[in-house]
Amino acid sequence: MSTAKRKANSESECRFLQIVTTSESGAFVLALPPRLKGDQSELEVMLGKVFSGRRFSPDNLALAQQLSLNWCESKARSHGISFEECFGQENYSASSPS
Repeated sequence: MSTAKRKANSESECRFLQIVTTSESGAFVLALPPRLKGDQSELEVMLGKVFSGRRFSPDNLALAQQLSLNWCESKARSHGISFEECFGQENYSASSPS
């Protein structure tokens, strides 16, 4: 694999992982692509149910990130758009959580 392709893959993975981060208090902070923000409350409810009563841990963050990616893929499909379209560089900036 070329260096440029590895760098692009690494940047993509970082964007995906930034869908869910944590605040200093340990609460999940979501940064969804604009095309999915309208459905964000649905994801928040799901994460709330899954992690209710659980303390923060790196494993829980990784699980929340994976659940969120799966949710985004499913939600994008239900809107008739591809997962890649949602996370295209021009459509999504994970640096601005909602």
